[in-house]
Amino acid sequence: MKLKKIALGSLIILAVVGVAGWLTLDKETRGLLKAMPTNRDLLFWSQPQRDAAFRAMDRLSLLAKWHDIPAASTPSPLPPGPPLKLSLDVDAYMAGQRSAALLVLQDGKLRMERYGLDFDRNGHITWSAFLLNGATVNGKSIVPDG
Repeated sequence: MKLKKIALGSLIILAVVGVAGWLTLDKETRGLLKAMPTNRDLLFWSQPQRDAAFRAMDRLSLLAKWHDIPAASTPSPLPPGPPLKLSLDVDAYMAGQRSAALLVLQDGKLRMERYGLDFDRNGHITWSAFLLNGATVNGKSIVPDG
């Protein structure tokens, strides 16, 4: 009887510690643990694995090599440019592409800033060369004209 009480008490303590530990993790880490990729070949990850891993790729060096680039001690905001008018629905395009952010810079001025996938300008976005290389080719947008 005493052994059962000890086992039950230990199980309850373990459950409380586990739940407390889970709740202390941020949203991206919890998402990664829920849908952990089983290999490094991102082309074969499921969509939930991609969503989770790209949000937390900089936290797990097994998924990809990464380097921190420290922010400036006094960052300067990008000066705004004239709003960019496009003939396509940018929000629908970003949703279809599962894009986390779209920044359009022209002549050093920010012409468009949009966020998707529940991100905003204050959130943590893992930027990677893989993601950024698709944004422009020789300074020209890959979004087709018209």
